[in-house]
Amino acid sequence: MFTISFLSTEPFSAENTGRYIDPLLRYFFPHITAAQFVFWHAVIRKSAHFIEFFILGSLMFWALRRGRSPSWRASWMLQALALAVLYSLADEVRQAFVPKRTSSLLDSGIDSLGAAVSQTVIYLRHVLFARLTPFR
Repeated sequence: MFTISFLSTEPFSAENTGRYIDPLLRYFFPHITAAQFVFWHAVIRKSAHFIEFFILGSLMFWALRRGRSPSWRASWMLQALALAVLYSLADEVRQAFVPKRTSSLLDSGIDSLGAAVSQTVIYLRHVLFARLTPFR
């Protein structure tokens, strides 16, 4: 959560990240147009939202489980998802007060999707593992 809050500060605004992303895009794609740059800059930034909350959702599930058996419970999944969604909304509210940052429900939706996908992956891993080890 600290890392997400840190990445929600002014230095990581869309205006400022262009300085880092632009040279990389131009290095790997030297013939990129201005419109393509804007598109890929947005894709990279939105992917970061998804990945941050995928990791947060996974860590929250792991923290709620705390090594207990069984390896998966719906209550742990729902709690991890709820906490991630609430933190996503709180982070967007906080960004409304940060210079050069904007608050966006779309970003919160992308964040929540990342957390939901993490819970889906954890559940599918549990189901697959249960099928592979019938004598648990």
